[in-house]
Amino acid sequence: MRLHPLAAACLAALLCVALTSCSRQEEDADDTPEPPVGAAVDPDTGEADESSPPPETPEEEWPFGTPVGWADQPMALAGPVDEDEADGDSGDDAEASADEEDPDSEEAEDAPAEHPGVTGGADGETVTATDADQLAEYLGAEEPLVVEVEGGIDLDGTVRVASDKTLLGVGEGAGFTGGGLAVDGADNVILANLGMVSEGPAVTIRGGAHHVWVDGSTFSGGEDDSLISVTDGADHVTLSWNHFTEAESAVTVGGGDDEPGALRVTVHHNFFDGTSERHPRARNAEHVHVFNNYFRANPEYGVQSSHGSQVLVEGNYFENTPVSVSTEPDEPGNVVTRDNLLVDSDQPEPRGTVPDPPYAYELDDTVNVPELVMSRAGID
Repeated sequence: MRLHPLAAACLAALLCVALTSCSRQEEDADDTPEPPVGAAVDPDTGEADESSPPPETPEEEWPFGTPVGWADQPMALAGPVDEDEADGDSGDDAEASADEEDPDSEEAEDAPAEHPGVTGGADGETVTATDADQLAEYLGAEEPLVVEVEGGIDLDGTVRVASDKTLLGVGEGAGFTGGGLAVDGADNVILANLGMVSEGPAVTIRGGAHHVWVDGSTFSGGEDDSLISVTDGADHVTLSWNHFTEAESAVTVGGGDDEPGALRVTVHHNFFDGTSERHPRARNAEHVHVFNNYFRANPEYGVQSSHGSQVLVEGNYFENTPVSVSTEPDEPGNVVTRDNLLVDSDQPEPRGTVPDPPYAYELDDTVNVPELVMSRAGID
């Protein structure tokens, strides 16, 4: 039986299509694409779930490390005001008012506020200050900012630093001469990689300021004032990897008029290079932790605890420092010392007990502290 010519043509076409389809399936099987990077693969089917997000890229780390100590510790803030008590409401009126409120909203308002720890201006834009006026404008702004400084700026007086700021020196010679910086009542501030030659206090932290981190900077001058002063109810402060030189006084924590309950400060991996005293001197301080610092040729004294302060001094290297650690005779504080190394320096004068800090930290081997600190402390 012979097929009609049209039927034969159709049959031949169908056969060609079938053969082509099989060939393409074999090629597709051989060329199955690899799952995209980050896609989850189903173990049963071997197929990639392209809807799965790729792995997160690690956030860029702070160039000078991460904050260690009190500046990175959460702190409970003042709770909300009880509006019923403030308005004098009581009894049925107060209960009726509470019934009318959204319970979720009420729970959120009553939750205690807590500061999470220092981040500076990380949530804001990055700007560059080239003169004192521009610097004051940026540092006094309400919004978060990372303020970079290139080169030297002469400060005529004191520049106020508002909350949520990072002030960062960039490049060789970045810093200030003449005046100083004041963190007065602000919180969440980072000052780093700055060179400061001041005619008075270089950095003043006061007025209940909290969560302040001063890192990787070089300070000199100061005249009759301490280069860094933490007073007037300031709290949760870390001073790390700084170089103090050519000055009488380095760091003051607290004053005679400070009330107990604040002034929690960490002082670690700083180089106290020939400065005479106050490394730090603590008065009325709730807790001061001094560890892994290098004290060299400090003619008056190293660390002093007075006016009931609680000071823990550990893992420090004292070299040619006649009085390494002491208490003030008339108004003594408590001080505990451990694992310090003394070279041509007198033994410390511990007193009382001091609790360990609530944060995690690692002590470097004390014998390695001079080399470690000199290699990293201060401006790059």
